[in-house]
Amino acid sequence: MPQFSFPRVLALGAVVALVGAGVATAVVVGVNAQNECVYPVGPGKASALVSVADSAEGLPVASFPTPLITTGRELTILEVGEGEGAKPGGYVDFDVSVFVGADEEYLIASSYQKFAPVRRALTVDREEFFGALLECQRPGARVVITTTVEDALGPIEDDEYLQSDSTVVLVADVHETYPSGATGDARRPQSGLPTLVQAPTGEHGFSFPNAEIPEDLRISVLKMGDGAVVKEGDFMTALFTGVVWDTRSVFVSSFDQGIPLSLVVKDVTTSLDGQGVIPGLATALIGQTIGSQVLVSVPPSEGYALGTAPAGIPPGATLVYVFDILGVTN
Repeated sequence: MPQFSFPRVLALGAVVALVGAGVATAVVVGVNAQNECVYPVGPGKASALVSVADSAEGLPVASFPTPLITTGRELTILEVGEGEGAKPGGYVDFDVSVFVGADEEYLIASSYQKFAPVRRALTVDREEFFGALLECQRPGARVVITTTVEDALGPIEDDEYLQSDSTVVLVADVHETYPSGATGDARRPQSGLPTLVQAPTGEHGFSFPNAEIPEDLRISVLKMGDGAVVKEGDFMTALFTGVVWDTRSVFVSSFDQGIPLSLVVKDVTTSLDGQGVIPGLATALIGQTIGSQVLVSVPPSEGYALGTAPAGIPPGATLVYVFDILGVTN
């Protein structure tokens, strides 16, 4: 059997195009028009034959008549889930297990660790495999996908057991969905701080004022969300950018990864486990709400301790961050 590395598989999956413009679609109408969603792929004869139970460890185990054969993508929803459906431009967290269609054998899976889900962007052009197929799915959904090895996992070196055109069954459990950015109501920016400029794709840019750099911590809520409050110790998921005020140079950006990133919202200088953020960010982020966009100017006294700053941050620098807060996990 070919050997798979799931991180490698997921990276390959990111460049697999949605093949066949004629694949089936299913329209599911919710309680109201706002919940209407057109699924990119519908159920088929193969995906409808798959049933899923949980093992003693809580991991999915798929059962189906063998050999199971499919010639294209099929998707059957086993559990609908609740909340906001995944939308193009947004993001989805999930775990996935893969089984061989010929004999039900387990092939590979993600970690199923609470704070380490697979995270994918839902691109408008539906080029990314998982991002495309999980469009419209809600938190708590469980779906069965049947397709070929090459479509789901990328090309492999064929052997007697598994070939690129062999059928595989994927069971995906959706944990969370996120919008494309902060969704809160706009607020008047604080004077004396950089002005945020956003590209159509959401990337953060800054216009700096001709003013003295503030010596104290400044927090400016640019959009006020109405979601849950960020508490100390939460895992906060956000799109963010960090810039050195003095040099106007970007030293960190979640947009370089193509997905929002999660961070532990607590002061790293007092953290017992070594996880957390610099003191100024802990102060700025605790108490904010999901959906908010927050700009923070962090003076050196509340930034990185001497010798701990990442590359690109000179000693004594004032740092400017902006966060689009998309979600939290306790």
